[in-house]
Amino acid sequence: MPSQSSAGHLARCLAWAEASGRLHAACQFAARLDGRQVSLELFEQFRATPEFGRTLSARVDPYHDSDSCGDLYLIDAGGEAVVFGDPDHQRVIKLFAPPNDGGFGYVLDQGSNGRWRIRGGSLVEALHRFAWFEACFASGLELDSIGSRADFLTLSQPFFVGRRPCEDELEEWMKACGWEPWSPNTESAVVAQQTWRRGEFVATDVAPRNAIITEADNKLRAIDFVVARLTDELQ
Repeated sequence: MPSQSSAGHLARCLAWAEASGRLHAACQFAARLDGRQVSLELFEQFRATPEFGRTLSARVDPYHDSDSCGDLYLIDAGGEAVVFGDPDHQRVIKLFAPPNDGGFGYVLDQGSNGRWRIRGGSLVEALHRFAWFEACFASGLELDSIGSRADFLTLSQPFFVGRRPCEDELEEWMKACGWEPWSPNTESAVVAQQTWRRGEFVATDVAPRNAIITEADNKLRAIDFVVARLTDELQ
């Protein structure tokens, strides 16, 4: 049972999404997909790697209508998001929907033992994480929609063409942006080795796979770090 505070935050998020026209039913998202392409891609993924294909199908099925004639096409999926291409706007749409490893998006916090960890976040927690990420790294990430039953979240981000930075390039860029390596008390190798701090913000999963050097302007951009904000309780 969510706390009154959590329930209140969720109610305000849903009310805001409805007022801004971003509160959508699952069938509305399904209508935006190219149903035939999604079906074919799911089949190809299953044929290549049956276990991954089954998992991906289970995640996509609630939002998939094979007869839909939308423009979004299935690209791939990771632990937290299923990624679709939006060719008309040169963007990608990321679908976050439990059950999956990442919940509505991974978040960084301290467990009851005081150790820092990465875990799947609630809808409200994920919205905070993505807002903090964008405040720190300005990647062009935008809210696309929230499920009308608080059952899914979609985000929109520019589609970048480029290459992954090497570790030295990423480290140099983070330092140039004012970040410092930070090693908190943790049992997680990712948190221990890939975490940075700048003022009240902490960024983890800072790895080459979550950044890109764009072909158009040769600039390094963060695309998928997990960001948290420190409070008096989180130090």
